[in-house]
Amino acid sequence: MDIKGLFKKMSGKLPGKALKKRLSKKIIIFSIAGLILIVLIAAALIFFLKSDGDGNSNGKSVEVENNQVNQVDYDNIVVLKSFVWIALKEKSHMGKISMNISLELVSKDQVPLVESKRENIRSFVRNLAMEMRWIELRTPEGKLKLKYTLINKINSLFPDVVVRNLYLTHFIMR
Repeated sequence: MDIKGLFKKMSGKLPGKALKKRLSKKIIIFSIAGLILIVLIAAALIFFLKSDGDGNSNGKSVEVENNQVNQVDYDNIVVLKSFVWIALKEKSHMGKISMNISLELVSKDQVPLVESKRENIRSFVRNLAMEMRWIELRTPEGKLKLKYTLINKINSLFPDVVVRNLYLTHFIMR
């Protein structure tokens, strides 16, 4: 069967101006829809793959709005020196822990106060970790227990609440 026969079966007659007009309208509609889809995909790629061109990796985020650059500083965060391989209470195949802790303070004015008690805070962390077992720290509930106990103990060093939150930024057991 040839093309003329196929069109005859489909439309009942040979392709004429009406059929060509319908086909050309469909082609135009699909072309416009395809073009819109390509533009949307390109816009999404540009939006999601956009990066900070200045290599900003110092823990500060930069917001650009109306040609103004606003630096967001985390002045109320105190990062403690790493705790490397603290022995846990009970010996098992994972009897040591290594972690980094950052303290979020209620205000940045309290940073010098926390800095003056840095060694006491480190000893609280070491002592509490040494009292815990591997079986406790392997669960999310155990990590939360460690976190909130540390927040309470650290805040007990000061007359007012100083530590708002505590972040375990590195947590490895071996």
